Amino acid sequence: MSVIECGHPMVQTPVLSLFFRFAGQALISLLAITSASLVDGLFVGNLVGPDALAAVTLLMPYFTLLFAFALILAIGGSVQAGHLLGTGDAAAASRLFGAALLTIALLAMLAGAMATLWPSLLFDALGAPARLRPLMADYLGIMNVALVIQLVTLVAYYFIRSDGHPELATRALLGGALCNMLLNGLLVGGLGLGLTGAAWATLLAQLMQIMLMAGYFRRPERTLRLRLARYPWREMAAVWTNGLSEGVNEVSVGVVIWLINWLMLGAVGAEGVAAFSIVNYLIFTGVMLCYGIVDGVHPLVSHNQGAGRPDRVRQVVRIAALTLAALAALMTSLLLLAGSHIPALFLGPDEQGTLALASRYLAIIWPLFLFNGFNMLIAVTFTALQRPLPSALIAFSRGLILPVGLMLWLASAFPSTSFLLALPLAEGLTLLLALTLVAVSRRTRPGYLEN
Repeated sequence: MSVIECGHPMVQTPVLSLFFRFAGQALISLLAITSASLVDGLFVGNLVGPDALAAVTLLMPYFTLLFAFALILAIGGSVQAGHLLGTGDAAAASRLFGAALLTIALLAMLAGAMATLWPSLLFDALGAPARLRPLMADYLGIMNVALVIQLVTLVAYYFIRSDGHPELATRALLGGALCNMLLNGLLVGGLGLGLTGAAWATLLAQLMQIMLMAGYFRRPERTLRLRLARYPWREMAAVWTNGLSEGVNEVSVGVVIWLINWLMLGAVGAEGVAAFSIVNYLIFTGVMLCYGIVDGVHPLVSHNQGAGRPDRVRQVVRIAALTLAALAALMTSLLLLAGSHIPALFLGPDEQGTLALASRYLAIIWPLFLFNGFNMLIAVTFTALQRPLPSALIAFSRGLILPVGLMLWLASAFPSTSFLLALPLAEGLTLLLALTLVAVSRRTRPGYLEN
């Protein structure tokens, strides 16, 4: 029975209210995830110091690589599951759910075991200076366990939301964020445990989060069941293909951060890495705000495409574009008017050199917020319509090819931190490419992306 025949709300409820319900829940959820990272940065920067901030930033490429696998499974799998639910095949969607959770758990445990057994190989690959390695080792030892739980929770969040239960998933993420904030205050601020305390706060908060998320399995009205009896190899191959662009985005973030760290260490030293870590927290916040809006597109487009409702797909995309335009105006206004004061939230007044560098970097990168949300929206729409190639082209361009190429060129031509100009330039050029791909798609496959 199709979702139209059974009157499913994903294709019957008015698009505007449904979009803001899903986008609002996603925005709150991703802000909860962002707040955990920001809280860690605020406590670590103010109470432990710039070396601790630099240590965490140097580990970011490793963390983002693991998150890339999680996002491929979460977004590629939930889009596929949403399409199957749209056609009424709950059993196949449930098999994908179980397979995605099992796969990410095994991948995270394998990566954690390798990082625990051979940490020096990881630190060498990250280009970590010798004086920061003890800090990195203390943090990583606990985070390897926390990441298994965090990545499983992330994949579960996308599937639960695709099944039409975003409120439960949001409450779980909010509970975890609040727990992380309180534990940081206790372990880092109260007990003075430094980076080790921040890692323990993350681990305990993730345990709280996954216990709250498990409430989904007690809901009788849920559609998805946890099925692990038969691994759906063919369906999972489609999941990896369809989620590729989101995975590329995350891997690219790791590669770009690694390259920035390497260039910063050569140009300015650890102080430059610490300053960029502040900028990176703000970029991360802006990206998560955009993702919060864009995430409202995933389930609605996949369900309505499966149900044969291109009119509703177009409405979703238009509403998302207008919302992202308003967010871009707000973010750029904030950075232009108050950007010089933001770094002082992360470091004490004694770190004037690092604060000055962070303010300088913010003045360089702010234009990227004008473009990145639209690039995400177009890529995610292609993914939700199960068109992975144009989505992957956008992801590769904005996340890897353009920023890396432009950074290397700028660092060679203008030996200074002006290489950060590559970030907004890459987003602007990618938007031109994305709009071209939309125009081509309208001519070759009309329907869902028409005006």
